[in-house]
Amino acid sequence: MTEEETCSSGVPSLGHGLEYDLWEGQFQIVGVDGQEIIGDSLNGISDDGGCLNGLHCADDDDNVFSIEPDDIEHDDQHDLYKDRNGNRHDKQIINGVKNRLKKAWCADLNEKVQVLQEQMSVLTDNQNHSDERYTRAKQENATLQARVLMLEEQLREVELRAQEKLQDEERRHRELVARVDREKQLQVENCAIRLQSLELENSSLREEAARCRAQADKLRAEVQRLEEEQGRNEATIAALKEELETLNEKERTNSETSQANQQLIEELTQEIERLRAEHRETLEQLKSRGNGVSPTAHEQLQAKFTQLREDNRRLQEAHDEMQALLLTKRVEEGRSLLLTGHQSLAAELEAMSQDEVRTALKEQQEVNAKLRAYIDDILLNIVDNYPELLEVKGGLP
Repeated sequence: MTEEETCSSGVPSLGHGLEYDLWEGQFQIVGVDGQEIIGDSLNGISDDGGCLNGLHCADDDDNVFSIEPDDIEHDDQHDLYKDRNGNRHDKQIINGVKNRLKKAWCADLNEKVQVLQEQMSVLTDNQNHSDERYTRAKQENATLQARVLMLEEQLREVELRAQEKLQDEERRHRELVARVDREKQLQVENCAIRLQSLELENSSLREEAARCRAQADKLRAEVQRLEEEQGRNEATIAALKEELETLNEKERTNSETSQANQQLIEELTQEIERLRAEHRETLEQLKSRGNGVSPTAHEQLQAKFTQLREDNRRLQEAHDEMQALLLTKRVEEGRSLLLTGHQSLAAELEAMSQDEVRTALKEQQEVNAKLRAYIDDILLNIVDNYPELLEVKGGLP
């Protein structure tokens, strides 16, 4: 409620240019018996929220309506000009209003006007809210209608795309089924061809298995023969090893004998040198003495010298014979090592496996190394003892 709607005496204005001039001593309404009539008995104002003339009021359902002065009915029961018996006494109407009744009537009227003003404010707010809700609902309705139209359009597009996709899927499915049928037919034909080839291969494998069994039997017999031959070869190898040990023992014995003979030869050589020295000394003594030596002593010395020379020659011949015998034995031992292998190397290699060939090759390399060392030993011995055997004679063709 604004300041324009409030009068100078504190009474609110009702709007629409209606104001109450409640100055003191204006008028006073009394009954027949002199009882004062208060403001709620005025005609046109009720206790249940009635309205004044020319006001806009609201009922319990917040429906706004307008009340005109002609719409107010006259109530004879609340006629201000009748007494308790229903008789009008115009003479009893006295102008002027007392202060106490005026204040009570103004307070009651202000309260009713304030209630009506609050109801009008509530109705106005409700109307504004209703208008806003209606506007929002209208806008939302328009938005929803546009969205519904858009969704319907999208739905139609989705249905069209789904229909096209369904047609494409059906076409692709038909093509896939046709391709699968063709592939299945080709696979069946390939399986039939492979079955025939497998049957042919099975028959050939049966023949091959029979041939392999025959070859296995043959190989089994060959293995048995080779095992027997291996046993014989092992026995031969054992005998050759024993013979080799015997030859080694003989070689050691001959070597010891040769060393003893060599030592004896050296001793005899020293003895000969000593005797030669004694002979020279004796000759010198004889020459110095002249004819003082008897012919008998000279003959004895000459016989002794001749005997010693013969012994030296005999020992030298024995030494030469021992060296020749040792050389001959070593040559024979080398020949025996060379003759220990098999005669047919190609047949032996064909009958042996790769592992056996590797083992035999390794053994042959070891034998060759031994032969090379033995030949080197013989050559060194020849160079040391008989270098004349290695000389090249000019008379050779």
